[in-house]
Amino acid sequence: MTQRVKEGKLAVKPGAEKLLSFLQEKGIKSYITSSSDIEKINFNLSHNDLRQYFAGIVTGEDVKNNKPAPDIYLHALNVAKVDKNEAVIFEDAPNGVESGLNAGIDVVLVPDQVMPSEKMIKKVTVVKSLADAVPLFE
Repeated sequence: MTQRVKEGKLAVKPGAEKLLSFLQEKGIKSYITSSSDIEKINFNLSHNDLRQYFAGIVTGEDVKNNKPAPDIYLHALNVAKVDKNEAVIFEDAPNGVESGLNAGIDVVLVPDQVMPSEKMIKKVTVVKSLADAVPLFE
């Protein structure tokens, strides 16, 4: 686990709680799909008091091939028991965007430190903050 995570200095993306609360109120289940290990995910969720918003967690430990392969998202669909046409992925990294697109699932990009290529950006919805994604579900 990185020092930043251990010290509780991992920032929550802007608008995360607003979007998660909105989705929960609408009865839309949210899952975490992350290449991080479960220990790091659980630490971050408990430290940032966000666990109550998620119906489940799928990690890279649950699949054979990690991002950019589509495995993690395809497995998450099975766990959630939903069709890919009923799902939306929120991503902040090029490998995650590619993984979601490879799975055939709609992707919403919330840019972080590394921006995907222009070609990739043309295939997804881009928002500046997670709060900006709320209208996509209204």
